[in-house]
Amino acid sequence: MNKFKSLMIAAATAAGAISMAGTAQAATVVCADSAAAVCSFDGSAGGWSNIKVDKKTTVAQAFSLLLNAPGTLSVTITSNYLDLVSLSFGGVTLTGITKGLTYQFAVIPSNTPQLLTVSMKNTKNAAYGYSSQLDFAAVPEPAAWGLMIGGFAMAGGALRRRRLARVAIA
Repeated sequence: MNKFKSLMIAAATAAGAISMAGTAQAATVVCADSAAAVCSFDGSAGGWSNIKVDKKTTVAQAFSLLLNAPGTLSVTITSNYLDLVSLSFGGVTLTGITKGLTYQFAVIPSNTPQLLTVSMKNTKNAAYGYSSQLDFAAVPEPAAWGLMIGGFAMAGGALRRRRLARVAIA
């Protein structure tokens, strides 16, 4: 009977972990911009590399993202020679920010694309490029949370249970 309880606890914990992992892939995404830059964002990770900005110009590029699951979008913009002017997504605009740092935006699921807008400034006498890293972490569904919490409760209950002392008769 004791082995059966342990097996049930392990099964409940595994089911919770599996259902949580499945929700992270629930997002669909389209990543495109007007300049036809290559974007390799697949809904969980990706980005683009070496998008050129002409000399002595400021460019704002909008990338269309369709995310239909709640979660967090993490954005990192890197460049050796360009200045990051602003970054905006979902109605939130960040200015006075530093390239190379990761910024996070709350994602509200939508059936219409949301724009990720990146504004870069080139003060040099040559064209330079910038790259990005996008990561999306979905929030688990309530059923997954329930399974996970139930698994932990069952494991805690099994650990707290008093074991009866066995008496050996000689």
